[in-house]
Amino acid sequence: MSSNRILQASAELRSAIQPTLRSSTIRIPKTLITPLIHRPFSVSAISRQPANSPAEDLAANIKPTPEQVDSYLSSKLLHPDYGKDPTFAKNLERIKEHDIPQIQITPLQGQFLSLLVRSIGAERVLEIGTLTGYSTSYISKALPYHGRIDTLEINEKHSKIAQENFLESDLFPFPKIHLGPALKTLKTLKIPEEGLYDFIFIDANKDQVLDYFLESIKMLRKGGLIVVDNAIREGKIIPSSEQSSTIEVEGFRKLYDWLEQDNGKTVLASGIQTVSSKSWDGFLIMTKLV
Repeated sequence: MSSNRILQASAELRSAIQPTLRSSTIRIPKTLITPLIHRPFSVSAISRQPANSPAEDLAANIKPTPEQVDSYLSSKLLHPDYGKDPTFAKNLERIKEHDIPQIQITPLQGQFLSLLVRSIGAERVLEIGTLTGYSTSYISKALPYHGRIDTLEINEKHSKIAQENFLESDLFPFPKIHLGPALKTLKTLKIPEEGLYDFIFIDANKDQVLDYFLESIKMLRKGGLIVVDNAIREGKIIPSSEQSSTIEVEGFRKLYDWLEQDNGKTVLASGIQTVSSKSWDGFLIMTKLV
């Protein structure tokens, strides 16, 4: 066969095949196409996936404790007069040494009382419940030299330890301890010649808290403050069949009932809940209106 004949046959064959190729459609399954279109492979995408271990994930969800927050705030906020005064630490040591209940306020709460005393320019203070004088020392340091602080304590052992702490702290004004039942002392206590008290802190047995309030309010000047400690009692102050009641809780309920009946005529009051290294508790704060 000549070369011309071969070329002619090849051309005829291409002419016959091309229409078939043009009209044919090659179908690829969508399952093969979709991953390529919608889910492109990316090394950077893989690197962005979290790689924390279960322990790291657990640690990230753990919240700080009240003790840790107290420690942090103390390191940031405590004034040198309190935070760096070794006599406060010595006071706490004596509490442990003599097996005294550790019911004293915290350092931050002590500084809070000092803040209140300074904010109203208080010069005369009455404290009901001395214990070892821990809170007394915070308050005394906030008073001017010519100020006065009377503190009431029923326990002779506690009063002696408090006196030692006051002497060691070299407090001025020097707190005067009145030994005996607080309610009896309140009824016989002479009001300072300089005038009524500017600030009263109640931190004694809570079953008589209403009686303490009613007696002390007579000795408070208009615009003065009364602060009552342990006024929340882990929420047990709310009457409920599910809450176990105590004489301390009942004492506060009576005080809150009195304040409700007073309806803001005598005092303006507010309650502050606190969650600290101690417990869930708080303060009741009042200012005298008349």
